[in-house]
Amino acid sequence: MAFYVKLGPRGVIFRAGTILIGILGSVVYWRASRRRGMMVRPKLVAALVEN
Repeated sequence: MAFYVKLGPRGVIFRAGTILIGILGSVVYWRASRRRGMMVRPKLVAALVEN
């Protein structure tokens, strides 16, 4: 990073927060993907068209 500024103790808190956000986002994505797999997928039925 070209313009790095030391944050001191705030940097540790900031880093911990970004790691926590990443973990929580991964858990939410994982749960949502599992729910998509459990859903019943509707079957397409060919419609009869009378001419």
